[in-house]
Amino acid sequence: MAKQSLLVWVARLLWLAPGLLFALGVYLGWSAYRLYHVWQEGIPAIAEITALEISARVDVTYDYVNLRIRLPDGRVVERKQLSLPHTLAPLLRGRDSIEVRIRPENPEDVVIVELVQTQWRMALIQAIMSLVGGVFFAVGVAWWNRLLRRRGDPALRAPEV
Repeated sequence: MAKQSLLVWVARLLWLAPGLLFALGVYLGWSAYRLYHVWQEGIPAIAEITALEISARVDVTYDYVNLRIRLPDGRVVERKQLSLPHTLAPLLRGRDSIEVRIRPENPEDVVIVELVQTQWRMALIQAIMSLVGGVFFAVGVAWWNRLLRRRGDPALRAPEV
């Protein structure tokens, strides 16, 4: 009986996995929306690249750029360690300045015009994959919980002869 209760406990605890996938999908969807929103409605500006970090190691995929953004009204905003996908970072190599879009009310919202279309699509695709994965995982967990509720633990049943 202790094994069955442990198995049922594990089966119920497994509901956390689809929940986490759904939460990740919602977060990535929100990120894609914010990227797209800043791209479409942000103020255009030119940013000076003050540093570009591109990892030469395949296992380290964290690349970033530091920007000094001059807004049309004369203000200067510094954006440190704006993360970039490893595959897109080399597109900025050898450049002194780039076109960006920024929301002045929230200087954290900065997008690089040349890369944002790819970035928001990647975030949207990952959100969709997380949501679909969450649905499939939830169906599997529901089926397993239903099987345990109706027939009990298959390991504890007597073999059919």
